Amino acid sequence: MVEDVAVLIPAYQPDESLVALVEELRAHFVHVVVVDDGSTVGAESFASVRPRVDALLAHERNRGKGAALRTGFAWIRENLPHVKGVVTADADGQHKVADICRVAAEVPSWQGGLVLGVRRFVGRVPLRSRFGNFWARVFFWILTGLSVSDTQTGLRGIPHDLLGRMLEIAGDRYEYEMRMLVDARKHARRPKQIPIETVYLAGNKSSHFRPLRDSFLTQLALLRARLGL
Repeated sequence: MVEDVAVLIPAYQPDESLVALVEELRAHFVHVVVVDDGSTVGAESFASVRPRVDALLAHERNRGKGAALRTGFAWIRENLPHVKGVVTADADGQHKVADICRVAAEVPSWQGGLVLGVRRFVGRVPLRSRFGNFWARVFFWILTGLSVSDTQTGLRGIPHDLLGRMLEIAGDRYEYEMRMLVDARKHARRPKQIPIETVYLAGNKSSHFRPLRDSFLTQLALLRARLGL
């Protein structure tokens, strides 16, 4: 059982995948935290996981993934000061527990830098995901000088000594995760990248990521963060 790394799951409109994920995680992790980001459906799923997690935090309205992550980071920083870090995972089951464990295993020894679970984008990958990741990766490298093979991954390990920085990063929605990567230029260590399985359930229909709008916002956030705006 992993005692020194907590798992944080931001959830919006979840289904039974969240319940299955939490059940499997509790066989491996002592600490699991879920944030309900103002969901209007999924009450049964939240009721099922409530007894299985350290905390089920809730926003009164949908504020976005970035806001949900900050809420979780703040709670863990205050209530679990003994853990050496946090691993963020998506609620829809697209991150395998084995991969979550692999990322978590690297966090304690990688203080001062992020640990990223990066997809390999091979096999049957939706075109929008393959295309979007390629250009996001190129644009990110041009503007930051950091080579990150999967800038859109939601599976990330954040050591405890970086949680304060995470709370200061702007952005309430998907652009927050891009700003987190831009901030990695200032970390003591470059991001460690761990290859993970690429999973798209039902063509990635469960994702709340809106390709055009959210891709634009993430790339705009990258540009603004790089320019210090």
